[in-house]
Amino acid sequence: MATLYKDKNNPNWFARFFDSDGKRISRSTGTTMKREAAKIAATLESKEQERRKGNPGLPAAFAAIVNAAAREATAGDLTLARAEELVLRLHRAANPEFEVVSLNQHLTAWVKAQESHVEKNTMRIYRDMHRRFVAALGAKASAAPVGELKRDHVEKALGKIVSMKVRGSKTRTLTSATANMDLRAFRRALQTALEAGLAKANVAAGVRPLPTDDSTERAPFTVEEVRRMIDHDKTTDEWKGAILLAAHTGLRMGDVVRLTRSHVEGSRLVIRPDKTKRDKKTLTIPLSPPAYAWIGEREGGFFPTLSETKKGTLSTTFRRIMEKAGVLREVTEAGDVVKRRSFHCLRHSFTSWLADADIHADVRQKLTGHSSGGVHARYTHHDEALDRAVGALPFL
Repeated sequence: MATLYKDKNNPNWFARFFDSDGKRISRSTGTTMKREAAKIAATLESKEQERRKGNPGLPAAFAAIVNAAAREATAGDLTLARAEELVLRLHRAANPEFEVVSLNQHLTAWVKAQESHVEKNTMRIYRDMHRRFVAALGAKASAAPVGELKRDHVEKALGKIVSMKVRGSKTRTLTSATANMDLRAFRRALQTALEAGLAKANVAAGVRPLPTDDSTERAPFTVEEVRRMIDHDKTTDEWKGAILLAAHTGLRMGDVVRLTRSHVEGSRLVIRPDKTKRDKKTLTIPLSPPAYAWIGEREGGFFPTLSETKKGTLSTTFRRIMEKAGVLREVTEAGDVVKRRSFHCLRHSFTSWLADADIHADVRQKLTGHSSGGVHARYTHHDEALDRAVGALPFL
């Protein structure tokens, strides 16, 4: 970088720098003002560097930016915002095709890129994450380059997400479990930004999940409760079959309502669940006598009406069936622990009934298709099995 000095016989400042051949030379700036002299010196040095042999394009572009930074720094005019602008110009000079991608643009592209890799339910989760994080971060942060996002931005956004209202509800807010699910998806999106060179770090990687004390636990139905729902005179035949098959196969609602004759092989159901379709996991579930009897000679789709109904509407209808049959949606267990029931809890019932019948965990896990023992354990409620275990202790 050029240096300034004065000659005792001349009031003007002189600049000393290297010429295009690497020789150290001096030039008069023609001014007695040091700040002005610094700018002129930087300009003289820049012009000399541009004369260097070789490829004059890219080196000259770099030199102009670097010299502008040096000139403004010497003059005391280089601000942080100006420095960031000059660094961005350097990046563009090195890579003319470089494009600044905002956080919102990156999330939009990332979510779209997942369409061919994940199932519909997962896509819904990703779209909800995108919508909620953009809203929680605010317009300014969402429109800023993805690489400018900070860890504290993510932490604050997570706190806002958990206070958002559930869609369609005026009072219920999102649970910590839902916010944490958004965080996991957001981390994956930012990891892609890091790998693409759009960010220097995955700032969401170190953000701790929220405590899940606010999440409502699930509880199974009793045998008597399931019978009341099936036998109620207001329960349609399709709903009778859906409840029965869910309770005796452990299938999720979406998998139950799309069952057809093609899924029946002898006395077994063979199905590839929607949730595990990407992993190509196929379940083979023997049909219980009641389930086999309900299917009978039915052809085609077993649930033509339910299969065409939105999942949210199905959930609402099932809650009404529970109400009419006198089955509580929420139950309070010992220790004032409140647990909630829904159609999915028929899957909990299936698993728990098998456990109470002393069916080994490996067999239960194979029937339900759970990916791990930890996940399966959350579906197993050993009330009767625990009583029998303690009852087997020797009398003292």
